[in-house]
Amino acid sequence: MELLSKLTAGRLTPAILLFLVSFALYLPSLKNDFVWDDVEVITKNNVSFDASYITSVVVPDVNKNKRASYYRPAIYISLVADRALWGLSPFGFHLSNLLFNSFSVVLFYFMALLVLNGLGVREKGAGALLSSALFALYPMHVESVSWVAGRSDILCALFLFPAFIFHIMSSKRLWLLLPASLTFALSLMSKEVALVFPLLVISYDLLAGRFADRRNLLRYAAYILILFLYLYLRSRAFVSIPETAHEAAGEGLSGVPGVPGVGIRALSHYWEFSKILLGSYLFYLNKLILPYGFNAFITNVPGAAPYLFSSAIALSALIALGITSVKKKENVTAFGILWVLFTLGPSALIAIFSIAATPLAERYLYIPSAGFCFVVGNLIVAAWRRTSLRKAVWALGAVLMVVYAFASYERQAVWKDDLALWRDASEKSPYHPLPHSNYGLALSNAGDYDEAIRELGIALSPELKDSPRGLAITANNLALVYLDKGEYEKAEKWFRKALEYDPGYGKTYYHMGLIYYINGELTGSTERYREAEQYLKEAMNRYRYYGRANLLLAKIYLRMGDKERAIREARNAIAIGLPGNLLEEARNILEIDDGGGDQEPYQHGKQ
Repeated sequence: MELLSKLTAGRLTPAILLFLVSFALYLPSLKNDFVWDDVEVITKNNVSFDASYITSVVVPDVNKNKRASYYRPAIYISLVADRALWGLSPFGFHLSNLLFNSFSVVLFYFMALLVLNGLGVREKGAGALLSSALFALYPMHVESVSWVAGRSDILCALFLFPAFIFHIMSSKRLWLLLPASLTFALSLMSKEVALVFPLLVISYDLLAGRFADRRNLLRYAAYILILFLYLYLRSRAFVSIPETAHEAAGEGLSGVPGVPGVGIRALSHYWEFSKILLGSYLFYLNKLILPYGFNAFITNVPGAAPYLFSSAIALSALIALGITSVKKKENVTAFGILWVLFTLGPSALIAIFSIAATPLAERYLYIPSAGFCFVVGNLIVAAWRRTSLRKAVWALGAVLMVVYAFASYERQAVWKDDLALWRDASEKSPYHPLPHSNYGLALSNAGDYDEAIRELGIALSPELKDSPRGLAITANNLALVYLDKGEYEKAEKWFRKALEYDPGYGKTYYHMGLIYYINGELTGSTERYREAEQYLKEAMNRYRYYGRANLLLAKIYLRMGDKERAIREARNAIAIGLPGNLLEEARNILEIDDGGGDQEPYQHGKQ
């Protein structure tokens, strides 16, 4: 408590002000809908958000299929809590994001105070406050804050900053290594960028002259132990390390094997890796310095020779600046530079491995931007102290904050709903099929079927060279548009086309089952119901938890007079999880077992 009192003494007012400013800036996001992955993860997820699943998410069952895209149990737990508190209200989920972000800003402020104190800065208050204000207003944070599924970066920071705080404070109270270790573990469970935490604390200890402390052996050993435990748990959720994403490079990486060869082939392989790494670093460094020109769907890593050359120069200059800062004992700048370089590393690696939908993303700058704002804020304060033009220096800082705030406020409108998001993305990434496909689906949801068909046609055009899976998804979406229009023959045609593109795309089997169910409803043909049953069983073979498929199967069995199997599938659907309207249908089927309830027309939805 004594250490906490010292840390917060005279600092609560700035901390509260920072919290209110960051919260007020993102108030427009409270009106936003669920967008992009939010729809699948939250509103259409086939697995219930139930606290009983938490243990299996934190410690994955090694005997089950390892199909997880990520190991981020802290995100799942946060969504479980939001679902319990708010149901399916977008407002509640966005409110959580705003609160997580505002608390992260406050924690960054206290971390900055401690770092500056440890690095020997006497007047640390102004530098910490300005750095934190810039961090609160930084435009590249919009994607993380305004998009519910983008909260992984915020949650990671929410635990990473206090981990750093406790690490610094543990030099006087070793028992604080326990909360430092716990918050480090939670940051790892939020996002992989926390892997660099040991590098960050070692860098700080070196710059602050604390590295020789023998107790650091215990601290570092604890962090490494947690790191290995995390990697073990993570390995239980994955089959293997993802293959390299050669298509991420702007110039293309065709002809390079997935495993390095020997001789010229190996050199070519490593050169391509280097190109992506350099291109990614320069892209992010450019965005840190000029956080504008937003794009939610960045499709390529710049790979042209001039760009790579300038990237090498920029990185070299940054490293040289860091070394010079250390020699001149300007350790504040050195720490900020090291923070940026280390925390950008995992984000740059995403461009090499096929981990995310896009090789680059603005949200990946959330944590690296802390180092950038730390450097800029303290440089402005240092310039103010060393020059007679103090008013001009503060004016520069004020203008920077106003520009940041305006850009952050304006950008939130794009994340209002899928229609706004994918309109913007399809305009800024016109040569990638996915933004057109998602924009087409958004137009369909808005009832603009003709424009939806046009956009989906663009996504299917050979010039955009989509993958078989991408073509299958777009063809499936086009079929759903025709399904909404009541043009069932065209819908079936495009569902079949989706299976031709990619027979492994499981959702199309569900929709084929839906088409045959509708056909059975229209014709009364038992044969159509049996065909629908086969497609639905195939969909359930491909997805372990598919409540909608169970429900539709229950409807089919009810039509075929098999009441027992209908009730069993309805129970399975409820156990797996369903949206509210479909949950009511499933319960109606169970009421038939008690002699009541009527069967309502099935609502297919866009799943």
